[in-house]
Amino acid sequence: MDAKLHSLFDSTADQLTELSKTISTLTDVKYTSESHALPGSTIGKHVRHILDHFSLLFSALAVDPHPTVSYSRRERNSFAQDSVAGGVASIEAMAQTARDLRDQPNAHSTDPITISDTMPGGNDEQFMSTLGRELWFCTHHMIHHNAIIASLMHEFGLHPPTQFAYAPSTIKHKPQ
Repeated sequence: MDAKLHSLFDSTADQLTELSKTISTLTDVKYTSESHALPGSTIGKHVRHILDHFSLLFSALAVDPHPTVSYSRRERNSFAQDSVAGGVASIEAMAQTARDLRDQPNAHSTDPITISDTMPGGNDEQFMSTLGRELWFCTHHMIHHNAIIASLMHEFGLHPPTQFAYAPSTIKHKPQ
């Protein structure tokens, strides 16, 4: 495995662990409470949505080193969205999968992956990508949803960790 991909898998596992630690402090009531600012939105739904993307990528990689991944064909894991315990268990399992994939010797950040997605007109289109790019996408997609989770926590009178939901580049350039 190349160093870039190893680093990406480590970053992914670290970000997942941070999310797990953050939500483990919540009650099931707060985890499943609907937002007034974002109607229909709950912390649990955002956790589930994050995991859906990683699950699609990691499941495809387990079957084929050069898979086709369709992020629009998600199986929604209600176990992860309906309770803190379910969310934590699902996140920790996903972090372990990232660590397991990190240790595969033949994977490279430039390995090709085909992305299939539904366009606004309803047509499915395919795009070429790479393993590194898609792992980066899923990790930054998680950070984006972590920011929404942090906002929901504030709405519910809770305080997420100081650096939770910031992209690594933001942390790097943020004044101390």
